[in-house]
Amino acid sequence: MIVMDYQGRGWSAEEIAWQYAYLTLAEVHAALAYYHSGEIAQELEAESADVERLRRTTPESPLLKRLRALKAQMQHQA
Repeated sequence: MIVMDYQGRGWSAEEIAWQYAYLTLAEVHAALAYYHSGEIAQELEAESADVERLRRTTPESPLLKRLRALKAQMQHQA
């Protein structure tokens, strides 16, 4: 979560420590340092590649099709 908040939300180490009160700022910095060491970054890249592969190969669910159609209809009406 720390790395995802750092990357995805653009949170600073201070913001992460504030959001996760059970972590000290030093612990957040340690986690980010570990991430920047490369090991976690490689794992996240591999997971992202897996997700993207599944998106391309898995057929769209009926629910998602209906939601996309509703969204298009609402945008057309606006």
